[in-house]
Parts: sequence; structure tokens; C-alpha cells
Amino acid sequence: MNNYPNFSNQGYQIIKELGHNNIGGRVTYLAENIHTQKKVVIKQFQFAKLGATWAEYDAYSQEIEVLKSLQHPSIPQYLDSFQTTDGFCMIQEYINAESAGTFLMWQPQEIKQIAISILKILVYLQSQPQPVIHRDIKPENILIDEELNVYLVDFGFARMGGGEIAVSSVVKGTMGFMSPEQMFNRQLTTASDLYSLGATLICLLTGIKSGDIGNLIDANYRIIFRHLVPPLERGWINWLEKMVEPKPTDRYENAEVALAVLRLLDVNRLPKVRISQENLEFSSSKWGEKLIGIIWVSNPIPETILSGRWEVAAHVSDPPHTPYDHSWISFSPYKFEGNNVKCEITVDTSKLVKNEVYRREIFLHSNAVSEIETINIQVETRSLPKLEAESIFMFFFTRFVAAVFIFFSFNSLQFNTLFIWWAVISITVCALFNYINKAVKRAIIVGVLSIITVLTFIMIAIGVYIGDLLQLLFPAIIILVISYYLARLDLFILAETIKLITIPKNKIDRFFSETEQILIFLLAIGLEFSLVISFKIFFEVIPQLHCFTLGEILISAIVAIASLSITLIPLIYLLSKPLKITYKYRKYEPNLIKP
Repeated sequence: MNNYPNFSNQGYQIIKELGHNNIGGRVTYLAENIHTQKKVVIKQFQFAKLGATWAEYDAYSQEIEVLKSLQHPSIPQYLDSFQTTDGFCMIQEYINAESAGTFLMWQPQEIKQIAISILKILVYLQSQPQPVIHRDIKPENILIDEELNVYLVDFGFARMGGGEIAVSSVVKGTMGFMSPEQMFNRQLTTASDLYSLGATLICLLTGIKSGDIGNLIDANYRIIFRHLVPPLERGWINWLEKMVEPKPTDRYENAEVALAVLRLLDVNRLPKVRISQENLEFSSSKWGEKLIGIIWVSNPIPETILSGRWEVAAHVSDPPHTPYDHSWISFSPYKFEGNNVKCEITVDTSKLVKNEVYRREIFLHSNAVSEIETINIQVETRSLPKLEAESIFMFFFTRFVAAVFIFFSFNSLQFNTLFIWWAVISITVCALFNYINKAVKRAIIVGVLSIITVLTFIMIAIGVYIGDLLQLLFPAIIILVISYYLARLDLFILAETIKLITIPKNKIDRFFSETEQILIFLLAIGLEFSLVISFKIFFEVIPQLHCFTLGEILISAIVAIASLSITLIPLIYLLSKPLKITYKYRKYEPNLIKP
């Protein structure tokens, strides 16, 4: 004779006990519906008898609420509920299957099929108007029948809705399978159940029992299990590792995304790593710049996805570092997933000693057959920019002399506005003409000659005599030629004075970028005309100082200072760049990393 409760008045006959949880005040029975002879599951909540709390009572009320709203073939259907003298009972559809934890010899392909089935259920749950978070996915709550049909049960801890699914006064779930955000009672997301599913699949893949999964979790709440998986079964190990990332943002966003990636994987095949080069050489043009090298990582094996992460090998001269944080070598991306990935390796030479050669190794860890690929790196640093004080002095002195020459030339022409604009245009055109290539120059010359020829024929056609025409063209050509060569002379002096500030002369790129060189060029021309304006104000105001009011004198001084400052301050800033680099090097030299 058994001690099972009598539920015949409610229409059910108990067959046997399936399990019990004294802490939660729950006993689960297999029973039969007296009227239909169909087997059902009765979950009896013995609130008064087993010392359970209202929290457990609320859990079963929540489970009924959730199950009533769900209609899915892989979720046992809610049928009925009724009250008893010491609690209440919930009736569910009976599934003739065993829990995933009772059989510990699953094959990788079977585990993949189980994962796909559960992910399909989660996609359904997460697509509800109020998304459902199960919160207690573990091997014991997954039922699998002989035909590998998979069912998800026990929705006692489930929650519905966006932000409402997260915060509770009591942390609910099973240790080892709860995500860190669930364990610390923080906001849950659609990625929270993925962590629990990942931990469950790790148990199935490694043969670890549910109660021992905690032994694989490190201090950062990361599950370390790669060493327990045979090499030939690691085709999807990176997918699993992404499922159980401690940070929700590092996991797949939701079940739909995780399912899409998993479908493409062949868990019985491994990717193969192909890298574009096994040796990277960097050579800096100046100390302190950042150098970037490119490596393409590809995988030719179909139906597999290559995953990997970069690491710099330890070196006696380098400061201690983690696998993802090195003092002067960085990666973008540091971790990747894909079959044709562009990886940038960045070297920061501001952490290194000048005029040295550095050799390091970097490792590519992947889920391929060869788990680690080694790449050799060589970095050659350069000397500091060398800028002498005399060079800067000569640069500005020459600009001063050029400005004096221009001033007296304009002064002899009584500062005619037309001549000033003509000089500016001539220098600008000449500068642009020097920067364009030979083909464009030839095209411009041909175009100008064609225009002159056409104008000549037009003027002859309208009756202008050749002698008169030459009288018109000859002075114009003379003016153009003189203007061009005067502009060339000014630009030549400017170019030579710019060379004075760099040593050696043929390596200006080591100190200034192309943009900075153009800016220095333009600012130097601007400085000349600023000096000319200042000279003009000086020569107009000083001889006739008594004729001007104090206000007029101040305005003239402000105009002169402003015209000089507009070009002089940016020019000094650019020219002082090598000095700042030298100062920075001297400041950090004791802490720089040796080869």
C-alpha cells in the first residue's frame, strides 16, 4: 500500500512519484486522468506541510501564468490546477522522456541537435509580446525522448516582460547555470538564458555532472572547459565559449542570432587557419609614430567558422601584460569570428627606445586543427627629429628679408592694389603649378597657347593689324614672364629656407607630414604679406605720429599685431613640433622599453 495522496475527486489517479524538492515544498507525480486514461504530470505544492515559503508559492503561481500563455509542441502544455488542504496542484501534459542529465555519452552531432531544438524554443519565448526568460535552463529541465525530440520544462522561475523580468528580492536559478547578471540580481536580457544553455551544453559535451559545473568556473565567472574537449570535437568550441561569456554584451544578442550561427557549423569538422604572412616588419620614419600592419586570416574549410584571438608572447623586456592588453602592440579586432578577417596590428613606437630593432612573437589562438599560429614581428625605430635654433632663426630672417624686398617693390609702385593682388595671384598660381604633374602642366600650356591662337585669329579677322596685335601681346607676355619668374624666385627662397629647418635636407617627411609641409608653405607666404602690411603701417604712422589720434595709433598697432599673429602663431606651433617630440622623449626615456 502506498502513501500517495488521493486525487480521485479531482479526476486523477497517481501512478508513481517522479521526484520531490523539500526545500521548494514540491512533489511531482505521474498520474492518469480517470476520464480520458491519458497520463499527466501533477506538481503538488505542499505549502503548509513541508515548510515552504510564500516565495515558492509565488513561483508556482508564476509558472501557471507563464504556461497558460504558451502554446508550443516542445513545452508541456498546462492542463489544470486545483487547491488541496495543504497547498495546491498543477496539472501538465506528460512527456515520456528522460532528462538530458541522465545520459552522459552524447555525441557532438546529437548535442548540436539538442542545442538547435532548445534555441528554437527560446526563439519562440523571446518573440512573445512580453518576452519570456526561463531563468533555470539546466540538464534536469531538458527532456529528450528516444527519437531525440527535446522539451523544455519547469517554468517556475520564468518571468515575462522587458525590464520587469530582471530585478527581484530573491535570486532564483541553479548555481553554475545562472548567468552572472542573474546571480547578482541585475537586469536580465535575452542573452541571459543563452548562458544557462551554454553551461548545459558544456555538461553534455564534457560529461560533467550538473553539480560539478561550478568547478569549471574561474574567479571572473568564465567557464573553463576547452581542456576537457577532445581536439576532433572542437569544431564549435568558440560558439560555446561565446554563449557563456560573463558579460551579456559579449554573448550572442538573442537566441535567433545564436541559432543562425550554429546552423552553419559542422561540429565534426574543424576550420583551418591561413594567414597572409608569417613575418611582419615595421620601420618608423620618426620616433613616436604609430605603425600599422595588416594580416588577413582566412579559413578554406566549408561549413565551419573560424574563431580566434590574438596574444603577444611574453618577453623579458616587456612589462607584465594580460593576453588582451599589451603596452605597445595592439590588435583590431582582438577577437574575431569569420572566414576572411582583416586584422590590424598597431605598434606604438612612443613606448620604445630610438634607433633600435625590436623582435617579438604574436600568437593566434583559434578553434582550428593547429590551435596556435606564431607570427614574428620586427620593429625598427628611428632617431629623434633634429632641429637647430640657428635653422629656425635663418628661416624667419629670410622671410623678413623677402618681406622687406616685397615692401620696397610695392612702395615704389605706391602700393597699387592691383599690383598687390597681381603678386598674390602670381605666387599662388606658380605654387599650384609646381605641385601638379607634368601631364597636367602640358595640358595647361597647350590650353593657354590655344586660347592665344584663337584670340589672335579673331582679332585679325575683325581687322586688327598684326603690328597693333604685337604691340598688345608683347607687353602682356613680358609682364606674365616677369611675374612668373619673380614668383618662382620667391617660392625658391621659401623652399630653401624651409629646408634650413630640417636636417638632413632630403628627409623633411621625417619631421612633418605632407599636410604640415603645405601649411608651413602657405603660412610662410602669409607671413611675408603680414610683414609687408606691418611695414606699411609703420612707415605711414611713425613719420606723422603727431597727425594721428591715440585711438588711430592703437587701431593701427592692433591691425599690425593681428596680421602677424594670424600666420606667426600657427607657424611657430608647427615648427616647434620636433622640439616637443624631443622633450617628450627625454621625459619618458627612463621608462621606455628596451629591445
